[in-house]
Amino acid sequence: MSTEVKYHEKQYLGFNRFGLLRRIVIMLFCFLFYFASDDDQGDTANLFFYVGIAILVMSGIAMLISHLETNIIGSKLILSGPMTHKKVELELNGISNIHIRPYSKFIMNRPMFNLHRNNARRFYTHGNMCVEFTTSEGEVIRLGSQRPEGLKRSLEAALRS
Repeated sequence: MSTEVKYHEKQYLGFNRFGLLRRIVIMLFCFLFYFASDDDQGDTANLFFYVGIAILVMSGIAMLISHLETNIIGSKLILSGPMTHKKVELELNGISNIHIRPYSKFIMNRPMFNLHRNNARRFYTHGNMCVEFTTSEGEVIRLGSQRPEGLKRSLEAALRS
């Protein structure tokens, strides 16, 4: 069995469009209230300013938090969630029907790791496209990726070897 890494990708939690938009809206509300405030003492206005700064800092830190790590090593697909300390290993020998598809018709999707729904498993952090394939047990796997073409090529190469 080969231990050569054929594909590696890390996806970070802070880049998810849904969370990012929510944080920006709340932060803008805080800064707008701070600048529009007529508070003489400044306590309430300062509180909104500090909350806006805290959200800005937390958003920057979230850009560094790894949510999903995808590796193809030998004939195994290893998906690990460093935040949850969970690991899913899939044997690539029996997979079929590898396709690149849009992940969802919705614009904003929540990040998920190993969500089971309708005989399918989903792994997603951010992006628009996913690689979808069927396992030997008939289960559909939808794997969100920033580089779906490279992931598909790596899956197909792992199947041939």
